[in-house]
Amino acid sequence: MRQHSALIFLTALMLLLLSACVGQAALVFDNQTVCGTIRVDLTNTQTAEIKSYEVPVGETITVEVTPNIAYDYVVDYTAAGVNEEGYECIAIQRGQVTVPAGASQKFNLTAVTPTPPAS
Repeated sequence: MRQHSALIFLTALMLLLLSACVGQAALVFDNQTVCGTIRVDLTNTQTAEIKSYEVPVGETITVEVTPNIAYDYVVDYTAAGVNEEGYECIAIQRGQVTVPAGASQKFNLTAVTPTPPAS
């Protein structure tokens, strides 16, 4: 009986240690545009919690998310406003992403053609 209890304890301890080793999930946003600071909104589809982040030009941010949970995202290029040259980016990208434990998903924020403001 004593050996059986010890085996159960060791098995439970190993499972606990294994679950602690499973890494967090992350979303990475890399602003490679000339638009200015871009806003990113993330909504956890299980809790409906919304978090907003700003990604300045030439910078990368990493956001930890709950593994295996779907997140709705909105990347709003228009939040940058008009840049120094008088151009404005007008794209908005929407989607949904799920990241497994220990992994990350990178979003390269690129390929938005700035348009001149209306005169």
